[in-house]
Amino acid sequence: MRPDVVIVGAGLFGLVAADRLTSLLPGAWVMVLESTDQLGGLCASTVCPYTDIHYNPYGTHILATSDPNVWTYVAGRARMISHQRRAYADIDGQLVPLPLGLEAIRLGYGDASLTPEAARALVERDAAPHRTGRDPASAEEAALAALGPRLYELFVRGHITKQWGTAPDQLAPGVFADRFGIRFTPTAGLRSAARWQGFPASGWGDFFSRLVDNRDITVLRRHAASVRDLPPYTHSCIVTTPIDAWFDHDLGTLARGRICVDWRLTDRRTAPATATATYPGPGVPYYRTHTPEHLPGQPANPTDKVLVGYEHHGDGPNAIDFVLRTPDNAALADAYRARAHRADGFLFAGRGTTFHDDMGTTIAAALALAAALAKTIERSPAWP
Repeated sequence: MRPDVVIVGAGLFGLVAADRLTSLLPGAWVMVLESTDQLGGLCASTVCPYTDIHYNPYGTHILATSDPNVWTYVAGRARMISHQRRAYADIDGQLVPLPLGLEAIRLGYGDASLTPEAARALVERDAAPHRTGRDPASAEEAALAALGPRLYELFVRGHITKQWGTAPDQLAPGVFADRFGIRFTPTAGLRSAARWQGFPASGWGDFFSRLVDNRDITVLRRHAASVRDLPPYTHSCIVTTPIDAWFDHDLGTLARGRICVDWRLTDRRTAPATATATYPGPGVPYYRTHTPEHLPGQPANPTDKVLVGYEHHGDGPNAIDFVLRTPDNAALADAYRARAHRADGFLFAGRGTTFHDDMGTTIAAALALAAALAKTIERSPAWP
């Protein structure tokens, strides 16, 4: 016997697609191949034995979505804890709310009395010389045109450099545009545009275990698959692993950076005061911290130690690779994606198709692909 569908990669995309396919096609057999021992990929969670707190080794993962199908899907498989994520930049010990707004402008210009109108005038004055009339060629050009040099140096340059391990003038404009912006009103307490935000009460690890607790899904762990080493299947193969590796890098290798989160039990008195904070200043070796204790629904921790994750560019036990958003990478990624469209029987999706998407976008894409594939299989003469 052969599975109806093979999915390469047991990350968020692969497991959601497998679960949805088997719910839409009762009796279909889906085989998931995973090169590690872990389910959920970068979104997997575990429990700290010292604090009993659920945490994600690769960072803090909050689902944020305005798509009712995504929220209904996840909430139907786990009890969700609602949580509005609050992001801050730590500037010499002072927490400034993100996205950049009136608080950041007042700090940058050293004037706590600035009105929104006065703040706008200052930023426009400083940014105007950097607006050339052509599209920005780099993240640095995009940031200077939007913020001016003062706010760029204070909030952006160090953040991007420490996160990506590459200077902003070497990265695509989207690196700035996807993560930063500027408002001229206060952003403290600003609600996300996403209608729903939250995470499973028992952690994402338990969520993924529930998805594969299904007799129609077979997961083979520690099974590294390639185009030359796949079990036979009847209908389709969904590849979620790096697309350049799948094609043996024959068009070239996508340049990647590497980030790592080092988890330490930190003295409560010196631990960060918020769940996540960024550190754009040059005197701090990491660019972000994660403190799961500050998330709702976590058990009380009466000890003098708090679990804190320190995220930085480089290697470590919780290191992950990501594709750099550079012009050369964008061109190479397009070439691989064009090639993928010509590969018979294969569907390329998920994080491996090059650039990283948030959890909501990834789940929506997995649900949509599964629905489309289910219809195709139902029309197939080989489907019972």
